[in-house]
Amino acid sequence: MRSDVSMGAWKRVRRRLLKSLVKRYAAVVLREPLWDGRGVVSPSGRYGPGCGPVMPFVLLGDSSAVTVGVLERQDTVGAQLAGMLALRLECAVELDVLARAGATTAALGRQVRSVTGRGTPGVAFILIGGNDVMLPAPVSRSAARLEHYVRELRGAGWEVVVGSCADIGAAPALRRGVAAVASVRSRRLARLQSAAVLAAGGRVALLETDAFRRRPAQLYCPDGFHPSPEGYRVYLRLASSAVAGAGEDWLRRSPVEQRGGMPAAGARKSTPREAGVPAKAPAPAQIRLRTRTLRGAPRPSGAEREPV
Repeated sequence: MRSDVSMGAWKRVRRRLLKSLVKRYAAVVLREPLWDGRGVVSPSGRYGPGCGPVMPFVLLGDSSAVTVGVLERQDTVGAQLAGMLALRLECAVELDVLARAGATTAALGRQVRSVTGRGTPGVAFILIGGNDVMLPAPVSRSAARLEHYVRELRGAGWEVVVGSCADIGAAPALRRGVAAVASVRSRRLARLQSAAVLAAGGRVALLETDAFRRRPAQLYCPDGFHPSPEGYRVYLRLASSAVAGAGEDWLRRSPVEQRGGMPAAGARKSTPREAGVPAKAPAPAQIRLRTRTLRGAPRPSGAEREPV
C-alpha cells in the first residue's frame, strides 16, 4: 500500500517537472503561447446517404488532424474530407476523429490500437510530425515508428493515407533561428515519412507548399503557428486526391471484405502515382536502407510524450 502511494506521488512529481520543462522550452522557441485547441468542435459523425454501405473513416495524429485554429465545424479537416468522400463515392461515411493536439509519432500507438481493435476496417488519414520536428529527437526515429503503425493498420485491413510533414519553419510564431532549423528538419522528416509509408503499403499526400510563406497573414490563425481555415483548405487540396483514392479502393472491396470478414492485402505496395508522390520516389532497396521496421512500438522518452 505504501509503495503504491509512493509510486503515485513520484508520477505526479514527474508530470509536473515535465510540464515545467516543456513550458520553458516553448518559451525559448516560440514568440508567444499557442492555442491549445480548446473550442474546436468535433466533426465526428455520419455523413452522406442514410442507406447503402457505410465507410469507416478515422483521423489520427496531432493538432493538424484536430484542426486547431478553426472554430466552425464545417471548416474542420474531418468534416470537409468526410463530406468529399460521401459525395464522390456516393456512400455513407462514419467519421471518428481520434487525433489529439500535441501528439507526437511516439504517442500515435494508442490511437492506432484503438482503430485496429475494431471489427470493420475503412480508411485512416494520418497527420503527424510537427511536434516531432520541434522536439530535440531524431526525426528518423519518428519515421520508423510511423512505418510500424502504418503496417499495423494495413495488416488490420485499413486503407491508409499519411499527409507528409509540412514546413513548420514557415510559421511566424517561431523565433528566427528556430524557424531555419525547423524547416530543415521538416523537409527531412517529410522525405523519411514518404519512404516509410510507401514501404508499409500506404499512400502519401505531399503537403509541401510555399503558399504559407507567401501569404502568412491569410493562412495562419492568430497564434501564428496553426493554420487558419483557408490554410487548412490549402492542405486539403493537396491531400484530397490520395484520400479519395483510398476510399475508392475500399469501395471496390466485396461486401464481406468491407465488413472485415476477409483480410485485405496489408502488404500491397502503392505505386508513386497512387501514393501522390513524384515519379522519382525512392526505390524499395533505398527505402530499406533509409528506414527500419520496428518489431514492436518503441517506448517513447519523457520528452517525446509531451506536446510542444
